[in-house]
Amino acid sequence: MAYFFVRICGLKQKKCNYFKDLRFKIFFLLFFVCVPTFLYGQTVLKIEVKGNRRVGQEAILNQVTQAVGKDYQTSKIRKSIQNIYALGFFENIEVHSESLESGVNLTFWVVEKPAIRKIEYQGYSKVSLSSIKEVVDLKEYDILDLSKIQKNKEKIIKMYEQKGFFLAQVKHDIVQDKKANEVDLVFKIEELDKVKIRKINFIGNSALSDDDLKSVMATKEGNLLSWLTKSDSYQEEVFKGDLESLTYFYHTKGYVQVKITAPVITVSADKRWVYIVVPVEEGEQFYLGDLDYSGDLLFAKDTFTKDRKIISGQLFNREELRQEVLRLADLYKDQGFAFANVNVQSAIDDKAKKVNLVFDFEKGEKVYFGKIRIKGNSNTRDKVIRRELKVFEGDLYSETQLRKSIDRVRALGFFSDVTYTKPQGEKLSEVDLNIDVTERSTGALTVGAGWSSVDKFVANAQISHTNLLGRGQAVSLNAQLSGGDNGSTRFSTSFTEPYTFDSLWSSGFDAYNTETRTTNFTELKTGGDLRVGHPIGELTNTYLTYKLEDVRLKDVTNTSSNDIRTPGVISSMLGTIVYDARNNRFEPSKGIYDQLSTEFAGLGGDNNYFKSILKSRFYYPAYFNGVLRLNVETGFLVRTTDKILPATERFFLGGVNSLRGFKPFSIGPTGVDNAGKEVLLGGDRQLFANLEYELPLIRQMGIKGVLFYDIGSAFNGLDIGKVRQDVGFGFRWFSPFGPLRVEVGFPLDPQPGEKKQNIEFAITPPF
Repeated sequence: MAYFFVRICGLKQKKCNYFKDLRFKIFFLLFFVCVPTFLYGQTVLKIEVKGNRRVGQEAILNQVTQAVGKDYQTSKIRKSIQNIYALGFFENIEVHSESLESGVNLTFWVVEKPAIRKIEYQGYSKVSLSSIKEVVDLKEYDILDLSKIQKNKEKIIKMYEQKGFFLAQVKHDIVQDKKANEVDLVFKIEELDKVKIRKINFIGNSALSDDDLKSVMATKEGNLLSWLTKSDSYQEEVFKGDLESLTYFYHTKGYVQVKITAPVITVSADKRWVYIVVPVEEGEQFYLGDLDYSGDLLFAKDTFTKDRKIISGQLFNREELRQEVLRLADLYKDQGFAFANVNVQSAIDDKAKKVNLVFDFEKGEKVYFGKIRIKGNSNTRDKVIRRELKVFEGDLYSETQLRKSIDRVRALGFFSDVTYTKPQGEKLSEVDLNIDVTERSTGALTVGAGWSSVDKFVANAQISHTNLLGRGQAVSLNAQLSGGDNGSTRFSTSFTEPYTFDSLWSSGFDAYNTETRTTNFTELKTGGDLRVGHPIGELTNTYLTYKLEDVRLKDVTNTSSNDIRTPGVISSMLGTIVYDARNNRFEPSKGIYDQLSTEFAGLGGDNNYFKSILKSRFYYPAYFNGVLRLNVETGFLVRTTDKILPATERFFLGGVNSLRGFKPFSIGPTGVDNAGKEVLLGGDRQLFANLEYELPLIRQMGIKGVLFYDIGSAFNGLDIGKVRQDVGFGFRWFSPFGPLRVEVGFPLDPQPGEKKQNIEFAITPPF
């Protein structure tokens, strides 16, 4: 019996050239020169695999090209060894042979690579363990692979860089258990401090100032808001994007030949600060030259130029050019050519300093909408979303109608995110529409308790939902329980159906028995109303409301002029028109909202008056993903008979919905009580405005900060009286219970008896 073995070591974890490796040369000499002398012409009787634990024998034998019953061939043995190594599971392979009179038996002895028994992380404190594990794709009982370990170390470092830890380092240790053929893998992380940006300098710029260039960069120098925005942390990927933004910014100013060369980045000796120098070659400004159109022209050239925002001779602006390309493409896409392209061919005239443009059209094929699918709406019914769509299955494709549809779904306010894709449909002439929504909380719950000198203990609970049972209906319930000698229970409820019987008519009702306290009286109101509405355009709705209520007063401060009286029964008709062009009803960041309401009281009852209120709101995106918000509200109240206007309908300012630096219902015209003390009477006119800058603080949790300025007055007639002002700050959280608001206001001119600050808490959305 002849016996030999060949051992191959160290060739399994790197790409190597077998014929340059010394051990392989020895193997080649022994196996492919000496061994054939003993095995030449022998038949392979049996092939076995030994030493394997985790890898099945069948999987290994499938890689062996030498067949049983065939003559022994060295080339097939060599190929078999290479195939087994290629599986990636083995550290060593030994080929044993046993020669018999009738042939030879072969045994492949394998030594498996160790498995990773456990993965540990050490040294992390400023980044959560869950964040680290998110980027690591190694798992317990994976086969040990040094190249994969290295790649995962690089992933961890990249993750740290994205969080501002530019100098973080990651090492690893491998603790072996040879008996079990397993290892423990330990990632050792050295976080170091975040690298902050001390200074950003530009060299070579003259047309645009350093401040102009810094304004378009996400990477910022340290400032007072850095602890919130984290924009002063150096992140390589973000900074690369900033360099592209700088180039684009120059292109919007006509500098089409600008060059932003490689920046110089210097780290301070203590590795805490980064200094950045960005070299700039601005070149000269260019203007638009000739504009022409070519390719698949579906319209006369006059159609292309009709609403064109760019003209020959004006300063070249890359952003305006991009908008023009989108406009031209939409002309085709609104005709069903969903995949139309507009390619811009530009020619620079250095002598004339002009850029000549040719818009080349590729219309593609006309397509229709195939299947429309909605995903992510686990609570909201499909119907609620589909009725907002302006496109339907089988319709000719229209880009404009598609955008309007998505905007209408976003404007519902039921979703934190709405995205869509347009995959190929069942036919080449169809595109499907997949709408993905992420639902948000649309309910609010308020529970409170307090103490009143009149009612003693007071408890209040309110629950509301703007998407009841996923039907798009709005409902609100409010209950108040008071103690004392005159203990009572008061409530209010409201319901709104935006699409009554699946029509365009909306309907709803309110019923209430409420109590509102002011400084001079307590209002007790019992009544209700019925509402109907109908759109008169895509963005405009009208509403008609009949209201009937019985209003009583208690705890009234007597005045010599008897200006405060019990209103009695109010029977009125209220007409409202609303123009809503906001991008979201609950968290708008862009758009306009206008509302005009007029109320005529005198359809029976004890009161006769005419009341009108106008609200105008503007929303505009601002720096750091913030939103500038402006609310202007004015109103007037006139009597239509000789009866005194009821105090409950007069205008009072103060509180979370008007002047936030003052107590609720504490601002307005005053009178004198029987004791000569000044009392609040309210006005027949009001005018106030709120200006806010809302800034996201913790985006993942929906927490925002707000800075505000309020100004306004409630007055009588044309005498605007004393205008009051306040400033303040607050925090907002779109919580699972609804939109929480905590706002602190500071009067700019506090009067005697007024507090120097007012803190308001509410579970209501801001304007």
